[in-house]
Amino acid sequence: MSCAGPWGGAAGDGGQPKEEWAESDRPLKGYPGQKTGLMQGADTVWAARLIGPQEYFAQPNDWTCSASSYIMVYRALTGRDLPLSEVVARTGAKPGVGAENRRVVEAMKMLGPKYEVISGQASTHSASESRIEAAEKAAEHAVLTRLLREGYLVILNFRNTEDHGGHYGVLQGLNGRAIQIADPYYGRVSVLPWEDFDYRSGYSDPVRHGWYVAVRPKPGAG
Repeated sequence: MSCAGPWGGAAGDGGQPKEEWAESDRPLKGYPGQKTGLMQGADTVWAARLIGPQEYFAQPNDWTCSASSYIMVYRALTGRDLPLSEVVARTGAKPGVGAENRRVVEAMKMLGPKYEVISGQASTHSASESRIEAAEKAAEHAVLTRLLREGYLVILNFRNTEDHGGHYGVLQGLNGRAIQIADPYYGRVSVLPWEDFDYRSGYSDPVRHGWYVAVRPKPGAG
């Protein structure tokens, strides 16, 4: 899935990935025109492990949103770090393409037996149609709410708000008004009105509505 932002890639010579990348230092101000006040209220459900400044990782180029999201989850769960080059290898991310959903799931399972990993679709909407009915939007909301309440950290594959390409981010919270995502391109606190959240994946895989991968520590795991 492409996670292209409005800037050039940072591939190495000949279009090959560099061994290492520095985290981006561009300004990260959240989604265009966002209103963080939409997340206020007793009805907001938050992730059990929020992505803080130490866990957040800004993607350094236009194709590593999957790997950058993975790093955020890894940091939040383990308190440790992984080099981006290793995570790129785990997810199979490629310049100009990004990563496929199935490879992100496989990478998440590499966390080991102490963690429970599930993936699926929060919507059964046809991939050949672009319009989401209200009932399916409600179903997506219900699934994501349940995952947060059950203590999962959730990576979503959805549409970039600017170029509408496939994009990955880490779910932070939601209510009936808005959804908050730790977005590796837009910023750690990125808030989008729920009605504007386009929960479709990218262009390969094939396109899926409501795709997620979720992970949490298994009960009793040390």
